[in-house]
Amino acid sequence: MCGVLALGAITLLSGCMNAPTVDVLASGESAALPASVGADQRDNVVPDTARLLGEDSEGHSYYVVEAREQTGLGSICLVVDGVDHGPMMGCGAMPIEVGTDGVRARLSVEVTPEQSGEKIGEYLRVFL
Repeated sequence: MCGVLALGAITLLSGCMNAPTVDVLASGESAALPASVGADQRDNVVPDTARLLGEDSEGHSYYVVEAREQTGLGSICLVVDGVDHGPMMGCGAMPIEVGTDGVRARLSVEVTPEQSGEKIGEYLRVFL
């Protein structure tokens, strides 16, 4: 089941629950969530699990973080930072798509070089 939940300035877009999963939290490098992610949004994720996936050519940063089990948001969250209206966070099972301010990011098991957009790491495709 796919759904959308709005919390404060960040919109949570949940991925479809029947998608294949991988240990995306093992990719990227350990990092703190950006300061722009508010305290109410941080309450939805497990502390110290954020991983920086990378940046796109326009300077937007992409993070993956483990969601708290009791939030009902799924297992992981994709955070897009550096956009005009504050960070966006989408949670659920992969694939997860987050879009705002002319940026669309898709966290998915199936990221192939032939697709359009920028490939960041193993699991992220960004469309600007």
